[in-house]
Amino acid sequence: MKKIALTVAMAMSTIPAFACPLTQSLAEHYGISFSGFKVAIPETNAPDTASGDSFVRVVISDESHVSDGFRHTVVMNTKTKKVWILRTSGFISTYQWVGPVDAVDPSLKNCRLEPTPAVLKSTSARP
Repeated sequence: MKKIALTVAMAMSTIPAFACPLTQSLAEHYGISFSGFKVAIPETNAPDTASGDSFVRVVISDESHVSDGFRHTVVMNTKTKKVWILRTSGFISTYQWVGPVDAVDPSLKNCRLEPTPAVLKSTSARP
């Protein structure tokens, strides 16, 4: 039993080591959660990702399990280290781009990159 408890404790202590530095630092710095932002970020248009493959997309994981909370997706230009955040869902079907802001920690180590969908190539803030 002691071996199992020790194994579980060691596994739990290594979980933060597998976090994505980019999304974790943004979430901490701007207070990004299922309820929105604690630090205001100006609304903007979607980034123009048609200029090349220097853009990456990462979803900020939501551990709250709130079904009607906001979801946040980060799009970062890897050359300029500028970040746009897409906030979706919520009670009123929100689709809002904010940014660009400087990446707090632009490291992509342990980040699960998502495909950059064609919808991001649009420059409109709303569908």
